[in-house]
Amino acid sequence: MLFSRVPGITIATDIICGFPGETDQDFQETVKLVEEYKFPSLFINQFYPRPGTPAAKMEQVPAQVVRYFSCKVLYLANSYKNAAL
Repeated sequence: MLFSRVPGITIATDIICGFPGETDQDFQETVKLVEEYKFPSLFINQFYPRPGTPAAKMEQVPAQVVRYFSCKVLYLANSYKNAAL
């Protein structure tokens, strides 16, 4: 594993919640990833369709679902960060 080979390494990631086409199953895979790796540096964003981009023309995930996804990931990240304090 990388952590044993590189002492002191920190892995950061960005998560975009609510990208067009994201399903509940997709989101559960994201949750599993966060639970497994407990990223010490995690940036959580809600998808925003920028005009003129291909993603803006795709079917959007409902806003309340996007908020739920982002809040759930934030709560999860805070739960393991606060436990380490």
